[in-house]
Amino acid sequence: MYKHCKTAAAVAALLLGAGAARADDTATVNGITFYGTVDVGLTYDTHGAPSSTIGSVGSAYLIQKMSNRSTFNFAESGMGQSRLGLKGADDLGNGWSGIFKLEAAINPAGGNVTDALKSLTNNNGVAQANQSVGVDSSAAGQAFARAAYVGVSNDTYGTLTLGRQTTLTADAISAYDPLYNSYAFSLIGFSGTTAGSGSTEDTRWDNSIKYLVGYGPFRAGAMMQLGGDITRNDTGAGGDLGFDWQGFSADAVYTHKKDEVSMGSLSAAQVITAQSLGYNPQNSLSATVSDNDSYTFAAKYTWEKFKFFAGYEYIRSKDPSSPLQVGFTDIGSYTGAIVNNTAFAKNRHQQIEWGGVRYQVLPKLEIDGAYYHISQNSYATGANSNCSDNRASNCSGDEHVFSLMADYHFSKRFDTYAGASYSQVINGLAAGYYHNNNIDPTVGVRYTF
Repeated sequence: MYKHCKTAAAVAALLLGAGAARADDTATVNGITFYGTVDVGLTYDTHGAPSSTIGSVGSAYLIQKMSNRSTFNFAESGMGQSRLGLKGADDLGNGWSGIFKLEAAINPAGGNVTDALKSLTNNNGVAQANQSVGVDSSAAGQAFARAAYVGVSNDTYGTLTLGRQTTLTADAISAYDPLYNSYAFSLIGFSGTTAGSGSTEDTRWDNSIKYLVGYGPFRAGAMMQLGGDITRNDTGAGGDLGFDWQGFSADAVYTHKKDEVSMGSLSAAQVITAQSLGYNPQNSLSATVSDNDSYTFAAKYTWEKFKFFAGYEYIRSKDPSSPLQVGFTDIGSYTGAIVNNTAFAKNRHQQIEWGGVRYQVLPKLEIDGAYYHISQNSYATGANSNCSDNRASNCSGDEHVFSLMADYHFSKRFDTYAGASYSQVINGLAAGYYHNNNIDPTVGVRYTF
């Protein structure tokens, strides 16, 4: 996730990304670096849906409810979110550095700033069979959806940053995913449930304070979110402990989050309800609210040309201690027109496991494979209590994803990739689906600067 560094400049470089402190980088002027990634490709889905040119994912890489036909899509961000950003590190003297980062998520298929919640409102009132790809995300049209923070870093005392930034859980998922948080091939990349401790919108926290420190092979982190919206109690806290030793790395992370929100498209009936309450369906969605706790344990080991990865996360979701009112404001200034504060009267327990390997076949060629699994208990009450079939989404269920991909670097900045994943949902996690599986052979190219 982050390693012990002997200088503040090195800490800043790790936190901000490669090249943050390189004065000889052609994109760096006066210590400020302009950087980015543009990732586009083609995807065939055996069970897919029409692509989106506004959302965070261009194709239904993993099986979705609206996946009801074979599709051949121009797809974007197959290996990870395309982005543009500015970052900087300035030497303040006496071992201190000032740092900042501003990073926007972009959809190169349409030339848009990524707005996943818009991809959901595009499906408001649309019959499921006719819906395009729409998924929730932490990127909802904000100018700097991925990061907007400033801070200081010191040789001895660590790094402190304030603003919008990834959670400690999201940092761990990024560091320990064998397929690089890929949207096309990774369950924990395509779905932010794991990184967001139950809700993809919470892979990043607004109004947050984050502290990272390292000593020898050990590291620690702490993070808190201060509620910044009068319509919701969106506070959170988390901690991390980790170490590196002779090619082996491990981290354990805990996150607690109040008023986590998962947004979905409005049905035709819900559109009528929203309009009767005075809400515009073009900016309104349905919301499921919960208080969540997550525990994450992950490790990796490097041996010669191989890197081995394994991880486990447990997430408990319960009804919110501070229920949200109809009409609350979500990220991107979207409105929660239909609000469910009682989805988890019986706690939902999710377990996610994954494992994989990266193999450096040649200096420029890497082959990676992984398996991901998510399961949930039956948290239904009443007549469906303890159900284990697909009659309802709160019955017990599973999702399996098997993936294999190859990545070839023509140069330092330009690479091409090809691969496929097989995804399958079972029982409660397949409720309302037309099909329960998808295969998504994908090829793409990526330029990183």
